[in-house]
Amino acid sequence: MAEVVFFQALSEDGFVTDANGSAAWQGPYFIPELGFHDFIAGVTAVITARASYDKIAASGTWPYGPVPGIVPSETPLTDIGAPVTAVADDPAAIVAAARGKGDGTVWVQGDTDLAFRLIHAGLVDRLDLFVMPVTLGHGTEHIDRHHLPGFTLATSTNFANGVTRLVYVRG
Repeated sequence: MAEVVFFQALSEDGFVTDANGSAAWQGPYFIPELGFHDFIAGVTAVITARASYDKIAASGTWPYGPVPGIVPSETPLTDIGAPVTAVADDPAAIVAAARGKGDGTVWVQGDTDLAFRLIHAGLVDRLDLFVMPVTLGHGTEHIDRHHLPGFTLATSTNFANGVTRLVYVRG
């Protein structure tokens, strides 16, 4: 069965986005050593929130190439010629649809509200959190990495650019 992973960057104080809702501040810290390209190579489905999909659709390009997307939505999606499916906004249905796309990794992309709905439903197997060496003070999305009920810290890796990768597993 496909492993469901929330793979996300955040600031030292737990913010995914800044006060304006942007994650652009993360860009300078993404280096190949963090393993993003290796991670993506094993992904067989991407779960993304409707609001995130709408932003992607506005750009007109699905950024994940042939990797299928699963979007919880009760209304039709804008067609951008991407392999994206709308599913009922029910955690079990969302994950079942994503797992049905293959045996690789299911990536819960962006949107912490959706990710935590899936986490609280017991449907996320692993959290890969990349703590960037920045304190934002405020933001529109937050993760309290010190309070992740049901998860245990499995590994911690420090990188030369100050980023720390924390891998939590359901346990």
